[in-house]
This record gives sequence, C-alpha cells and structure tokens, in this order.
Amino acid sequence: MVLTVDAEHLGTSERRWRRSGRLRQLRPLEIGRPHRVAVVAPHPDDEVLGAGGLIRRLVLGGADVRIVAVTDGEASHPGAPDGMGARRHGESLTALRRLGAGATMVTSLGIPDGHVGDHLEELLPALEHQLRGADLALAPWRHDGHPDHDACGVATARVTAGTDTRRLDYLVWAWHWSDPWSDDIPWKDCRRLDLDPVTHARKWWSTRAYRSQIRPSRAPAPAPPVLPRAVLARLRRNVEVFVDGGAG
Repeated sequence: MVLTVDAEHLGTSERRWRRSGRLRQLRPLEIGRPHRVAVVAPHPDDEVLGAGGLIRRLVLGGADVRIVAVTDGEASHPGAPDGMGARRHGESLTALRRLGAGATMVTSLGIPDGHVGDHLEELLPALEHQLRGADLALAPWRHDGHPDHDACGVATARVTAGTDTRRLDYLVWAWHWSDPWSDDIPWKDCRRLDLDPVTHARKWWSTRAYRSQIRPSRAPAPAPPVLPRAVLARLRRNVEVFVDGGAG
C-alpha cells in the first residue's frame, strides 16, 4: 500500500464514518487499572492523535504513563528544514501538557524518520527495555498503512508476545484508506472509548500544538499542511478505537 495524502486524496470522510454508525456498534473498551503504561509513538504526534483520550484517562487514574518516541519526525514533509525534529519534540511536549499529561516521561529513540522498518534490529531491543515491567502497551496497529507505523506495530507485537503485557493498537491512517463497510479492519477485535466532553476538548486543544503539521509550510517552498482538515476531523472525533491484543 502506498499512502497518499494531498488535496486530491483526502481519504474516507469523517461524515461517511459518522453516518455509517460503525463505531457506535463496537464494544466499549475495558482497561481496568494498569499501573505502568508504555505508549509507542512512531512520530511526535501519533500518541495524542491515536490515543490521547486514553492517555489522559490513564494519567488521571494514577497510571505511570511513558511515551517512547521512536523517531523525531524530522522528515515529516519534503524539504523539511533543519531543526524539524527538535521542533516536533517541543510540539509533542506542549500537546501532552494541554492534554493534562505534562508530567509524562518521553524517551526518544532517534531512529530515522521514514526508515523504521530498516532499523528493527535496533528498535526491538530498545522497545524490550522500554516496555519491561509495563502491564499495558499502546502502539500503532501493524496494518495502519504508514510504513513507520506498521513497523512499530510489528516490533511491539514481537516484544510483548509471550509476556503479561496487554497490547492495545491504535489507528491513525487506517481511517484514511479504509471504509466503514470493508473488512480491512478487524472490527470484531476493536473496542470503543468514548471521550467525555472535557477530554474531547483537551484532545482537540492538544492537536493544535502540532503547528508544523497542521499549518502550511513556507520553507524551503510553500506547501500545504501535512495534516489537512479532513484528516484532523477523523482524529479529533469524540471516540477512539483500539484493536484489542493486536489481532489481525
């Protein structure tokens, strides 16, 4: 699959997702009371875009939540200027503070953006170390559609296999290329987390911190946002969906 996102390829509209009623049919997510949670983020925004509401709930519930930033997101768009990785790291910290998770520890692995799949030998032992002792791991679904997301999902599944760590896979780009009535997503294994009004508002405010991604860029040449409004609409909804156990 080649993931294409531009003015002519905006993916399945949020209106189509809403009108389908597909997400309302999913079983509610039951998370219990995990003590230590590791969140694997391919890029510095995926953790909030895919699982921000759940992260906030876990933090408010007293869990020790830690973010594993696999890449710095330095190659987010063609010709990204020097310092993009540092800028995106700062945006991520701002977003977490707005979410109410400002004390969350963030560990950067520094794997090259766009090439996670080429660095599995480096990623696997790093994740094994970061996830040791966690009773819940949040990671991208391994069929999400972006190569970095897929590689992170595969690596997390391998690291947690045979352990007591529960895995919940979040979706980011699957909402773009999939369809409510397709079988591309394993719906029977999906669980729904409804966001209360305060959490929903906090998540929406958090996503505004990603200025480098949601605003047009000017350097080295004018370019549209990496995350157009149609994409954000799907990620700012008042429900999050997780594939329980990474089935599929």
